[in-house]
Amino acid sequence: QLSMAQPSAERAPSPEEQEWAGPEALCPGWLEEEAPDGEVPGDSGDPDCATHAYEQLQSTLCQEGLPPTLDCSAEPRTGFGPLDMTVCILGSPTAFLPVLLEGGTRCPGAMVLCLSPTWVSRVPSETSTGAWSLLLSRGVSFKVGGHSTLETFVPPRRANYVTGTFAPGDPDGGWVGELARDLDCPTGGSVPLAHRLEDLLVTRWVLAARANLPVPPTLAFVLGARGDLPAELGVPGVRLVRLEDPQGQESLVQEE
Repeated sequence: QLSMAQPSAERAPSPEEQEWAGPEALCPGWLEEEAPDGEVPGDSGDPDCATHAYEQLQSTLCQEGLPPTLDCSAEPRTGFGPLDMTVCILGSPTAFLPVLLEGGTRCPGAMVLCLSPTWVSRVPSETSTGAWSLLLSRGVSFKVGGHSTLETFVPPRRANYVTGTFAPGDPDGGWVGELARDLDCPTGGSVPLAHRLEDLLVTRWVLAARANLPVPPTLAFVLGARGDLPAELGVPGVRLVRLEDPQGQESLVQEE
């Protein structure tokens, strides 16, 4: 996953560096094709994170030596039915880029990246009571050779499989998790699952107690009640100490 953070102070490039520095050297013409005022092509006035995510996608493609996204949003694509394969990736354009590129090679046009909650909608499922269907009105589809296209879909395209950036610390985690909740199609994760997988104590307990696998010696201090853990873990090498109040517990912590 690429970091887009830039240093606050940059040194002046040397004459040799000036000959190739900048994204336009990697992707000639990319800066000229960029929409004015940093807007996503065909998406003026988008109030959320779509503009930043789209620019991040272009920068990432550029760094990988791939062509910039072609904007075809002015001519909506039609003809998609419920049986057409649509794999929807919600959120960060960098976290799933290898998946998008490989999927675009194996099944061109089926991998669709959604960069904004305004690009999709949830409607009651016609096949599963109490579930929802995810419909894409816009997305970035990937094809052979790393080619990508910004498209609009009329009528909206139904997702057959959904995954995305469910990580708790990810800025997109909120809307991604909400859109992927209670869908009528398979999903590649959820926010609660991401929380559990990133909890080292839960992970080691599951591996040791339920899979009988060795884990590193672990001493864990837990504040308050943890309903997802038993009172006694009962696994070798893992000791759980519950603290009711972190204040005045220095001696207990030191003893343990």
